[in-house]
Amino acid sequence: MSKSSGLGFGGFLVGLGGGYVLFQTMEISRNLFAWLLVIAGAGIVASSLLQRMSPGLRFGSLVSGVVGGLILSLMITSGFSFFTGAFDSGTWGDYRAEEVFPYEGVATADDINLDFTTFNGYIRVYTWDSSEYSVEVTVRARGNTDKEAEDNIDDLDVVFEESVVGGQLNLVLEHNVPSTKRNLYSFLVEAYVPADATYDTDITTSNGAISLNNMVGDFIKLTTSNGEISFDNVFAERIVAQTSNAQIRGDIEAPDTSLTTSNGKIDLDLPCTVSGTYDLDTSNAAIDLDVSPSADVGYSIDMSTSNASVDLRLDGLEYTTNERTRKRA
Repeated sequence: MSKSSGLGFGGFLVGLGGGYVLFQTMEISRNLFAWLLVIAGAGIVASSLLQRMSPGLRFGSLVSGVVGGLILSLMITSGFSFFTGAFDSGTWGDYRAEEVFPYEGVATADDINLDFTTFNGYIRVYTWDSSEYSVEVTVRARGNTDKEAEDNIDDLDVVFEESVVGGQLNLVLEHNVPSTKRNLYSFLVEAYVPADATYDTDITTSNGAISLNNMVGDFIKLTTSNGEISFDNVFAERIVAQTSNAQIRGDIEAPDTSLTTSNGKIDLDLPCTVSGTYDLDTSNAAIDLDVSPSADVGYSIDMSTSNASVDLRLDGLEYTTNERTRKRA
């Protein structure tokens, strides 16, 4: 191995290891592009300064190796969210065709089940002061030409079904896209449902965010990857939510709550009106839990992360585990 290549490889290992330790302690997924520019710019400046200070020595391979290692560690610890985040923002990217599928109806029951399954895009659910529901599905398709993208949309079937079983109104959203062709499409879903109903949900997407707003439920289940899960004033008997490479945030309350992510922060506010058990788990990111004190309710809380801190803001708890990365109380 030549001296130049040895310096480069050694610098790469130093950058990779040091960057991995550093970036695991930071929430960087939302500013990933800026971090890439900072690292690249710093590498250029460092190389130029070293060459000026020591003209006879060649530091180019060393600096390039360190920068390469830092960039790779940045991508690893962020879960490559720079490449997957475009789905969450709803931008066109290289999609060439779009079609909107609207579904509307009257909610014939005050107990409603939402069963939505999509991919590569967000699902947003809102409540409104109406007895009707509205579900709008925007499908975007890729293609080498506009005609090819339009043909891909024509090949797609969006299936929306309404049924009543045992007094519960079921609203089911599905698709017929095989897994081998999912890179061709993006689904963006916005649903408005009656505010005075009670909900069960089984909502699944990938590479996109899920948000619930002002909802009262029984069993709330949310599953995505590479997308944020957010709650705005959501109350339920049980909440189970899972994502990856993104945060989970908002204000919720449920007697039984389990939230799991990786490479993303968990940041919650609990209104403190009912007692509950909260199991919160992430990695490479912090957990922040704001709980208002109340003499009438109690909590069993299990929070764990790695390479970050756990912050539980509530006085008077009895801890069985009270560590920087794990708290049970």
